[in-house]
Amino acid sequence: MSIVRYVNKKTGVVSLYESTSHYDPETKQSRPVRKYLGREDPQTGELIPSTGKRGRKASEKVSETSVDANAASLRAELASLRRELEKKDKTIESLEEKCRKYREVIDAAYELLSSASKQK
Repeated sequence: MSIVRYVNKKTGVVSLYESTSHYDPETKQSRPVRKYLGREDPQTGELIPSTGKRGRKASEKVSETSVDANAASLRAELASLRRELEKKDKTIESLEEKCRKYREVIDAAYELLSSASKQK
């Protein structure tokens, strides 16, 4: 039994395996059997062990009380955002009304100026 180091040339990550020999009677040769141990820490050179499980990690279970509390806080935040949106909509409407009034005053002044310049 020995420890074998594999270095990934692209990433530089060093993987460590435990290697044992196994005799194959059909081919009458010895074959290595390797077990993944983990990675090597680049600074200290120590083994960072693997979890021993394959595949993706399972998502953590969330308790129902935390989901309910989170939903309540999100509803409260949504309500406050809706109130802010209504205030901003009212402000926009009032500003648009002011712009319409100013546009009417400007148009009236423009008509007066153009009629006065035509009379000369």
